[in-house]
Amino acid sequence: MTISYNLDVSSSSSWTFLRVIFRWRGSVWKSVFQELITWTICYSIGSLVYRYLLAEHQQIQFAALAHYMDERMEYIPLTFLLGFFVTIVVDRWKNIFANIGFVDNVAFYIANYVIGNDDETRIAKRNIVRYLCLTQVLVLRDISIKVRKRFPNLDAVVDAVRKRFPNLDAVVDAGFMQPHEKEIMDKIDNDFSKYWVPINWIFAICVDLRLKGKIAADVLLNGVLNEVKTFHINLRTLCNYDWVPVPLAYPQVVFLAVRVYFLICIVSRQYIINDEADNKAKIDLYIPFMTQLQLIFYMGWLKVAEALLNPFGEDDDDLECNYIIDRNITIALSMVDQTSTDIPEQIRDAFHAGDKPFYSEEAADMPVHALVGSAARQGVEHEKEKVKMVPRNNTTDAEATNDSTSSLKFSNSNNLSKRLKDRFSSRKRSQSLSMHGLESGNAQNNFKYSSSTPVSPVDPVNHHLETVREEDTTSQKSTKSSKST
Repeated sequence: MTISYNLDVSSSSSWTFLRVIFRWRGSVWKSVFQELITWTICYSIGSLVYRYLLAEHQQIQFAALAHYMDERMEYIPLTFLLGFFVTIVVDRWKNIFANIGFVDNVAFYIANYVIGNDDETRIAKRNIVRYLCLTQVLVLRDISIKVRKRFPNLDAVVDAVRKRFPNLDAVVDAGFMQPHEKEIMDKIDNDFSKYWVPINWIFAICVDLRLKGKIAADVLLNGVLNEVKTFHINLRTLCNYDWVPVPLAYPQVVFLAVRVYFLICIVSRQYIINDEADNKAKIDLYIPFMTQLQLIFYMGWLKVAEALLNPFGEDDDDLECNYIIDRNITIALSMVDQTSTDIPEQIRDAFHAGDKPFYSEEAADMPVHALVGSAARQGVEHEKEKVKMVPRNNTTDAEATNDSTSSLKFSNSNNLSKRLKDRFSSRKRSQSLSMHGLESGNAQNNFKYSSSTPVSPVDPVNHHLETVREEDTTSQKSTKSSKST
């Protein structure tokens, strides 16, 4: 069953925590109760053995072992393992629930697209939605224990979707399948599941209705068949999740890591009483309540993953497959047969005169906070004055473009000048060094070279800067002349 607690958290208050925390069914207390009691008993036995049955030298060795284990408990990354594992399991659970299958959309299409109130048309519409529910029953019988047990026969109702339909005869007795339909399915000789058979019947019936003119157009037929296909894909997704679970090694690692961690805690978290031990406890407690809290949180975290790993079981928070089957067959038959033509008389509504919606006397004074845009209530000066609308001035864009272009050119020229200065300064240094070598080598010929003497009478860096500045000045003059024109 699914435990609902939404009413308890309908309002946020100091008592909301208490209303939720002291629930039993589906709670963390019920999940970890047995593990907590078992661990506490094992810890107490270990404490008694350490305190009263071991000799003094054995107690010292036990204290050293406990200290060694306690220092290395972080070698088991419980938070990392549980975090990723629970995330994967919750994502699978959400996808399974989203694909559980509701026939409402198909029933809407069948009720309004299939025209006719004669017996043949009514039977066809009822059979289409019944075949949808039959497909769902066949799928859930193979993946849910409850549906398999529910109806072993007509006289006994077992409280637990395989329980409901233990065999195809029970499905026939429950009305989801007719005897002649079961005979047709039995004639299909293969070892694979036959979920597709009722869907195939639905497609054949819809095409026949189109040929007889019961469905007015091909586009309407296509709409019906697309909804049926979507329903079938959802059920096939459920089968895929059941056939291919999370790889076995991953849950094995997580389940084993958590339990081994707290098994080691039976030794590592003992309160050491030996004076010679380096890890002697300053407070001697027989029950380590902090470790018990850790067990409740970590084991409860693990139990969440265990419960959601297969939501088609018999845990407190597993999906209510029997309810979904009952709801689908009841609502679908009502939609396509009982209420498809029962349309109310069309009269003028109560709001045609602009009346406001009514509230009860108790709720009339309740504040209603309007959902409006964040800037809707921002005051604007001269909001009620008439505003003259004019075309946008493109000259401003041209000026901004020219300014940005000139700025870009100037920045490029600065960067270029810097690079040229660096290049020519390095060239000057290399030439000065080479000239210095020549001067030292040819001292006997009285050949002198000054390292500060420029190589060229014209400085190329300054010459280039003057050229760039002249180009910028020329471009600015041409821009101003075009504006004045």
